[in-house]
This record gives sequence, C-alpha cells and structure tokens, in this order.
Amino acid sequence: MRKMIKTLIMIGLLCGSAFPFKLGLEFQAGSQLLVGANMRFSDLLEIKPQLGFKINDASSQFNMAVSGNFYLPELGDLQHYAGAGLFLNVYEEQDEQFGIDGHYGLRYDINKIFGVFGQVGLAMNLATEFEMASFSSGVGCTFYIINR
Repeated sequence: MRKMIKTLIMIGLLCGSAFPFKLGLEFQAGSQLLVGANMRFSDLLEIKPQLGFKINDASSQFNMAVSGNFYLPELGDLQHYAGAGLFLNVYEEQDEQFGIDGHYGLRYDINKIFGVFGQVGLAMNLATEFEMASFSSGVGCTFYIINR
C-alpha cells in the first residue's frame, strides 16, 4: 500500500510539472451573480463550477452553474474562448429553470494572480416551459490561488 501511495505521489508531481494547472476564485456579475472556482487544466481547457443566490423581501433564488471553456489561439495578451454550460435556477415561488448555454468570451490576465473577463452567449431553458433566446452575459474577475 505504501509503494502504491508513493507511486501515485510521484505520478502526480511529474504530471503537475508536465501539465500546467491554475486554480482561481472567480466572481461574475451579469445575467446572474455568481461566485465559484476557475480550474484551468491546460492552455486550452478550463472548468468553472459556480454558485449564486439572491434574497429580497418578495422572493429568494439559488443558482448553480457549471461551464467548460475551450481557449482559441491567443490574440496577443488577450485570450478568447468558446464554451458551453449547464445551469439550474431554483426560485422560492416559481418553477425551477434548468438549461444549457453557449458563450464566447475574452480574458485578460493582468498578472499571475489577477485576471478579468467578459462573455456573451445564448441560453435555453429546458424545464417547464421551453424558452430560447435568453441572452446571457457576464463580466468578472479571477484571483488565482495556484498558478503553475
């Protein structure tokens, strides 16, 4: 068992140096207010699980979203990506919304710790009533915790 653990640790260390990994805390404002993680597995792929909520006197809302972004060739210091995602919105007095979205975005990493982004896209609600053409947009910032 110890040899197996040592082997897995060695593989992890070698893969960590061969494949760059970034982990960041991300804040997004737009059609939804979300906070979550930004896990960048390579120069081409990132996954973003996010949560959000909104509470006021009349209602409450809870949002969950997961999106994957595929980075296209860089435009100088500016990076652009295309992605798809899933979302679930739970409302206090309304039916839930579940859907998919496609988006295009731009990211600019100011330094190794801080980056900003903006994205636009099209969402489709697939729950109780089918709705397409829900315009989705967002701007935000990422604070990188791990940056290899």
